[in-house]
Amino acid sequence: MSAQALQHGNINLQTNTKVTSISSSPTACGYWLVQTDRGIIKARKVVVASNSYTPAILPEYRDQIIPYRAVACHIKAKGPTPLLVNTYALRFKDWDFDYLIPRPDGSIIVGGARSAYFRDKDAWYNNTNDDEVIEAAREYFRGYVQRNFRGWESSDAEVTEIWTGSEY
Repeated sequence: MSAQALQHGNINLQTNTKVTSISSSPTACGYWLVQTDRGIIKARKVVVASNSYTPAILPEYRDQIIPYRAVACHIKAKGPTPLLVNTYALRFKDWDFDYLIPRPDGSIIVGGARSAYFRDKDAWYNNTNDDEVIEAAREYFRGYVQRNFRGWESSDAEVTEIWTGSEY
């Protein structure tokens, strides 16, 4: 339906556009004013699809949507390793677990590392900073598969990419 609306010019889809505010009520003519890094957009209807960033745009949601940062990485071995064919959750405590998603090329996506950074609440709680990785997680993932999987001890597997993102 949205593809048809785009084709007919019924909607203006703005992607990769930072929204800094939305007016608290429509203008007398019925338009909402959306302030963006590209300028002001006037719209009769606005759909906000910003997940954990919503409270920054719509402050009335600050108590309902509280973002937190999480960390994931891509691990790849330099040589042959046992093939992991399932997704896994490694649970260390009730609140502490990691997830693993094997990739067709033998590499693995691993997310978690919460135990490495949860005591530094400012680093993750109510934080949407996706510009930098939580450093404690970087160290946590170093040697991860060698520590946790039999047959990977001498694999020379290493983190090739690491990223952070906000969830809610």
